[in-house]
Amino acid sequence: MGDGTVGGGVVGRLRINGEGVINGDTDCHLLRCNGSAIVNGSLLGRLARVNGHLKVSDHVEMERIRINGSLDAGRNARISHIGMNGDLSTGMDLFFVKGVVNGTVTVQGNVEAEQMTVRGTLSVNGHVQARELNLTLIKQISSVPEIRSRMITVAPTKLAKLFHSSRRGHLNAERIVGEEIRLENTRASVVRGSRVHIGKGCTIDRVEYTETFSADAKAVVKDFYKIDSI
Repeated sequence: MGDGTVGGGVVGRLRINGEGVINGDTDCHLLRCNGSAIVNGSLLGRLARVNGHLKVSDHVEMERIRINGSLDAGRNARISHIGMNGDLSTGMDLFFVKGVVNGTVTVQGNVEAEQMTVRGTLSVNGHVQARELNLTLIKQISSVPEIRSRMITVAPTKLAKLFHSSRRGHLNAERIVGEEIRLENTRASVVRGSRVHIGKGCTIDRVEYTETFSADAKAVVKDFYKIDSI
C-alpha cells in the first residue's frame, strides 16, 4: 500500500495499491495492481489485472491479462488472452491467441496471433501474422510493413464514416496477403488474396486475386490481376 520495493521470486498472489517496484524475475499466480508497477526482470504467471501502468524490463509470459492503462514489455510478450483499454508496447515480439485492444499497439518486432482486434492505432516494425485481423482506425496513422491473415478487415469507425470525421485514421502497408480481404483508408503497394474488396479512402499500387475483386468508385487501384494462387 503506497510506495514500496520488493524482491522477485515465486509468489501466489501479489497486490499493489500505489507504486511498486519488483527487483528480479517474478512468477505469480495472480497480480493485481491499482496504480503503477515496475518489474526489473521477467513477469510470468496466470492472471494479471491492472488499473494503471505495468512496465516489465524483460519478457512477459501470462495466460490472461486485463489492463485499463498501459503495458510496456522490454522484450517479448507472450499472452494467451489479453483485453486492454490503453497502450500496449513491446521491445521485441508479441504473441497471443486472442487479443482485444482499445488504444494503441506498438511492437518493435513481429506479431503472431489467432484473433487480433485493435480499435485505435497499430504500429509494427516487423510483420503481422494472424488467422483473423480486425483493425478499426481512429485518427492516427497505423503502419505495418507486411500483414498475412486468413481474414483481414480494415476500416474507420462507423461514426467517422457517417459524419466524414477528421478522426479517420489510415493504414500504411507494403504487402497485405490473405483469403478474405476488405480494406478502407489503406495505402499499400501489393494486396494479394482470394476475395478482395478495396473500399473508400484506399490507394493500392497492385491487387492480385484468385476468385473475386471489387473496388469502390472512390478508391484508387493502379493495377489488378487475376492469378492462379496466393
